[in-house]
Amino acid sequence: MHNNNKTALTCALLGITLSPSLHANSQLTDNTPKLTALTHARLMLEPGKQLDNATLIIENNKIKAVVKDNEVPQGAYVVDMRGYTIYPGFIDPFTEYGVDYQYPEQSSSGPVTDIKRIGGNAANGAIHSQQNWVDYIYPDKDSAKAWINNGFTSVQAGIHDGIFRGRGATISLADKKANEVIYNASASHLMAFDKGSSIQDYPNSLMGSIALIRQTFSDVQWYKANIDKAHSKQAKNNIEYNAALANLTNIDKEHVLFETRNLNNLLRASTLLKEAKINGTLVGNGREYARVDEIKANQYSLVLPLNFPAAPHITDSDSERDIPLSLLRHWERAPANPAVIAGAGIPFALTQHGIEAEEFWPRIRRAIEAGLSEEQALSALTTDAAEMVGTAEFSGKLKAGYTADFVITKGNLFTDGTIHTVWLQGQPQQLIDSRNAHLEQQYLLQLGDINLSLDLKQGDKLSGTLSSGEQSIELKALAYQAGRLTFTGDLSEAGYPGVSRFTLWFDDKGARGRMLDSSNQQWPVAGIASPKAPQPAVVKAAEKAHYVSSVTKPNVAYGLTQAPELEKVHIKNATVWTSTSDGVLANHDVIITRGKIDEVGENLSTPSGYQVIDAKGKHLTAGIIDEHSHIAINGGTNEATDAITSEVRIGDILDPDAIALYRALAGGVTTAQLLHGSANPIGGQAQVIKTRWGVSANELKMTQAPKSIKFALGENVKQSNWGDDYDERFPQTRMGVKSLFEEAFNEAKAYRQSKQDWSKMRSSEKRRQIAPQPNYRLEAIAEVLADERDVHIHSYVQSEILMFLRLAEAYGFKANTFTHILEGYKVADEMAQHGAHASTFSDWWAYKFEVYDAIPQNTCLMQNKGVLTSINSDDYEMQRRLNQEAAKSMMYCGMSATDAWNMVTINPAIQLGIDDYVGSIEEGKHADVVLWSDNPLSIYATVESTWVDGKRYYDKQQNRQAQQAMDIERAALIQKILNRDATTEMGKPEVLVQEPEWHCDTHYNAWDQQHAGSVK
Repeated sequence: MHNNNKTALTCALLGITLSPSLHANSQLTDNTPKLTALTHARLMLEPGKQLDNATLIIENNKIKAVVKDNEVPQGAYVVDMRGYTIYPGFIDPFTEYGVDYQYPEQSSSGPVTDIKRIGGNAANGAIHSQQNWVDYIYPDKDSAKAWINNGFTSVQAGIHDGIFRGRGATISLADKKANEVIYNASASHLMAFDKGSSIQDYPNSLMGSIALIRQTFSDVQWYKANIDKAHSKQAKNNIEYNAALANLTNIDKEHVLFETRNLNNLLRASTLLKEAKINGTLVGNGREYARVDEIKANQYSLVLPLNFPAAPHITDSDSERDIPLSLLRHWERAPANPAVIAGAGIPFALTQHGIEAEEFWPRIRRAIEAGLSEEQALSALTTDAAEMVGTAEFSGKLKAGYTADFVITKGNLFTDGTIHTVWLQGQPQQLIDSRNAHLEQQYLLQLGDINLSLDLKQGDKLSGTLSSGEQSIELKALAYQAGRLTFTGDLSEAGYPGVSRFTLWFDDKGARGRMLDSSNQQWPVAGIASPKAPQPAVVKAAEKAHYVSSVTKPNVAYGLTQAPELEKVHIKNATVWTSTSDGVLANHDVIITRGKIDEVGENLSTPSGYQVIDAKGKHLTAGIIDEHSHIAINGGTNEATDAITSEVRIGDILDPDAIALYRALAGGVTTAQLLHGSANPIGGQAQVIKTRWGVSANELKMTQAPKSIKFALGENVKQSNWGDDYDERFPQTRMGVKSLFEEAFNEAKAYRQSKQDWSKMRSSEKRRQIAPQPNYRLEAIAEVLADERDVHIHSYVQSEILMFLRLAEAYGFKANTFTHILEGYKVADEMAQHGAHASTFSDWWAYKFEVYDAIPQNTCLMQNKGVLTSINSDDYEMQRRLNQEAAKSMMYCGMSATDAWNMVTINPAIQLGIDDYVGSIEEGKHADVVLWSDNPLSIYATVESTWVDGKRYYDKQQNRQAQQAMDIERAALIQKILNRDATTEMGKPEVLVQEPEWHCDTHYNAWDQQHAGSVK
């Protein structure tokens, strides 16, 4: 057994080769000492468990034992670790390290509908689930340093490309051959919403990506249930082999790592995985603190980046005005994101992804300053990370039987300590240059009659102190080169006035040198080295950070600090626009309670505990309903790639952070149907929402609304104005549109019939027959044919309107509402006979060829023929003025005030199938009401208050108070930015990502899925 001398300590810590046995060369393995004892160390066994003055015994590449009394086995190689701390090796779950593979570069000059099918791959180029990244592992010691230098000993790796990205592998960072570094060959299935390098058109929207994922999950279950049956001798039919699906057949029992890139997408991913009953971990983006309650409710673990932004540039008032409040808030709050997640009890790991490697530990320390405890940070780097990557049975702890992956540090790594050595599979990895080993010692120096203690420390720069008793002198101008250390210090209190200059040389015996005092007299200096005694563990409570910003829902301007409450309100003496046969009632009262309209009448008594609002001279209406809108949507309103995309769902991409919701409330809009665009004849499924500001995406949905879908006719669907590259997709003519509808309807009928036939089969027959493959695209169309899903169809010219009416009648379903329908006045009789509704513009015309015949009398002419007519916006700004848009028909064609008002209240409610709940002021209906300062059809009318479900989501007075509060908050944040220590700042200021205002004909393009949902 070797002596515990200083040389052994230094060499072992720094990974210096003491014998050939410590070389990585596998030819010398037989000479390696089998047993190593690291004694007298502080062992961080696992988060929350610590042993001081203990021994870690390593045998080959495993931890053999943890010994409390420092008694070591015979024959063990002993290294004295006094003054050092040993942590379990850290684990990064989200990397591309060590995967020797690149997808082939592809290019295309036009639309790509199909890809080359090779080796059983999927039909969609964004699905790579057949890839097992363990097959391409090739360790790279140079790139591994980026992780090893930060204390990581293993990572989960895979190529981050595509929607289904293949199966990751957990691997050691040791410099060994691939066979020896693989810890978990079948780690997480990797997923994202970004289709990556695929040149295939579909999907080109966020909702398209979600639809592809949902369909693939369904395909996997079908494939799993039928593949064995298809290969049996009794099978009557067969199915194709699909390697991509085959590799996912047990995904419901395995683990998914889903990259999300923004907060809304993180919540969408959790919804998708929960819907499919799949376990997983979500890669966050740093804003999770803003919706932590929703994240916690979904019960998925997280991988958090440390991508704290640098302060925004506010050098002058002009640049400041361009920075939204949400970016200023995020700058202040981002470092606390890990602490907030930890405080909510959500398991999480940390990743280096997205930042420079050298910024990793400074950012962790910043997170600790913002409230993250050291124990929580250690969990995120060890035990929680090990659970996520499938190695918890042998990594993440200092425990007998676990792999000898650990980190040796000088000092507390979570405050100001440094990493000295990283052990990878029982082999030390040198991090500190051995020539600088002397700088990590404590020296007892003799200067004349004075004993001094020299304490040196290597960090970002060399520092040190000279001390005697309770006196300590901070050293300056420290420089070290080739074993020679120079520095200066003021030893006046020790009897050497002025600044003295020191020069020291080091060797294994200690230190020797000289000091020049202020008079240039030379004094000899000599000393011996002594290991630093371990400091007692001090658990320091994190100081509560001081914030000047608010966290609101949503965490943008005008967000709410607390949710509005159900109100008990008695609105008295109002002019009530009932939107019923009662018309407009002067000096009437309305009582609201439990989210409903409780009573309407004159001189009603105020129940006990009700708030009274005297509305004399004011007008009360039902909330405005917009039949055709594209607000509050992330990632595109068109899945424009295929002629039929009925599988995509607007409900999947709702954006609860959209300021358009608040603006809609300020314009009296309480309900809106969010429609797919008009890029294809059969678009996506629509979603009716209520403009509930400050709720989750799911809570925006009006659950009572029947299912609906967007169809379209005209120029857009045949790609008339898309450019020369778009001349291949069918249809290219109006008659082709009709043909496509017929083909789709026939296929959907056959699909539903096959399902019905299957359900009627006897069990014995089902065992020999392959079940029909679920098809969400055809399912939605089949619902239309069965009158289970309403059609809202984009239309302009009379010929196509008539065509679709006849087609609907031929297939036995009702065309619910023609939207836009600017030539509706020409075919009003036919529409009325069919029972179709119309939702149109007030006075849009001549903005493209097919609307040249539009006239502003369209509303009156259709309504006079018995066609239920509404006015819609199809526009972000117009939605806030729908009251004025309705009033235009009074000017253009003499419509009555009540009929005009009904066009934005009860009429669209009927068209959306929600008139039993909203659209009029009647007892028992939802308390979606608006109080106006004047006649709501007047251009001078402003909204004073808007209630949705009896909750006041907008109030003019509260709006003014919110503006004042935001001005104060903004000024405080700017002062905090101006007073910050800019020299310690890392990273770059956050870039504002402004999501487009989506319209019917907006194509999703290079703005891309990477940013979808990250609008600030």
